[in-house]
Amino acid sequence: MTVDGRPRSRSFSSTPTFSSDLAKLKSSLPQSTSSSSTVRSYKEAIAIASTFDVLGNNSALTPKLTLVSEDDWIQFFQKSGAVEAAEGEGVVLVHMERFLRYCFDIAYKMPPSPNNRILREKCVKEASKVVPSLSI
Repeated sequence: MTVDGRPRSRSFSSTPTFSSDLAKLKSSLPQSTSSSSTVRSYKEAIAIASTFDVLGNNSALTPKLTLVSEDDWIQFFQKSGAVEAAEGEGVVLVHMERFLRYCFDIAYKMPPSPNNRILREKCVKEASKVVPSLSI
């Protein structure tokens, strides 16, 4: 008797990977800037970032963000720490690899685990509370 596997559902999508998004980033940058991964305008940064799977419809990051307008994107870039002002009026440098790392950090990074010492201190503190005596 042979057991056939269930056909894979098309509703499942794969989890975005940093390496695939980094490859997209590297391929979309001009050859002269691909080593530094920087772009000189928000419009260019938005065009590149909007291709990242981590910012796609099925990403864990999508429910946490609202990226509808250009202002939403600019605020997100600035919050990521990937933006630095360049010399000249209205010119910015956006470090796209730094931005990509930030996206993956907020999408998938786990919060730090509580320290065992802190948990033990809390237990000792709770145990040391005076328990009222029962009187009948």
